[in-house]
Amino acid sequence: MTRNQVWVCAVLFVGLLAYGVSRLASASDVKAWEPGARDAPDLQRLKAQVRELEASVAHSERLAREAQAAVRATGPRVDTPLAPAPSSVAMSPPDAGLSTEGMAAVHEEPTPDEAVARMDARFFGEGVDTAWSHAATRRAERLGAVLPQGARIVSLECRSSMCRLQMSHPSQDAFRKFLREGLMDDADAWDGPFMAALTGTPGRSGEVEAVAYLARAGVDLAP
Repeated sequence: MTRNQVWVCAVLFVGLLAYGVSRLASASDVKAWEPGARDAPDLQRLKAQVRELEASVAHSERLAREAQAAVRATGPRVDTPLAPAPSSVAMSPPDAGLSTEGMAAVHEEPTPDEAVARMDARFFGEGVDTAWSHAATRRAERLGAVLPQGARIVSLECRSSMCRLQMSHPSQDAFRKFLREGLMDDADAWDGPFMAALTGTPGRSGEVEAVAYLARAGVDLAP
């Protein structure tokens, strides 16, 4: 039983006792004045009962006051819901913006058409190294001997840092065969880096146009 319930019960009990005492007191007064009232011993016994009840009422009132004081002095009950504590989660401020300093630039890989366009702009924008271009042209012409059947050289030009070899192949498989057998498998075919790509779309019979950039040794060929 909680302290509040004890206090309420005590108050009710005190009220009942007080009511009983008042009834007994009234009865004793009436009997004392009634003609033919009982003898003095009966009256004394009734008064003694009234005194006992009054003492009991006083004791109950004291218990009720103590219970009320105890209820006021104690804190909240265990089952009393408490207010929720403030959140302990600290929110970080939003980023003010990413700085580009100290960060590596993100480079997207160019498409084949973009790579060809960049390489063409680079090739046609450079001058001609006469001595190197003559030797490079003779070496590049020898690649014609390893072209697959049906393939041919459309144009060949060398400048200061690279040669541009434009070709026609009967199919994409023939183009890949030329790259594998003519350039990749033969280390002596060309002494520098190279890059090749298809240009345009295949024709009706499957023929394709391709271009190869044959760089001078030590030249960075990245588009």
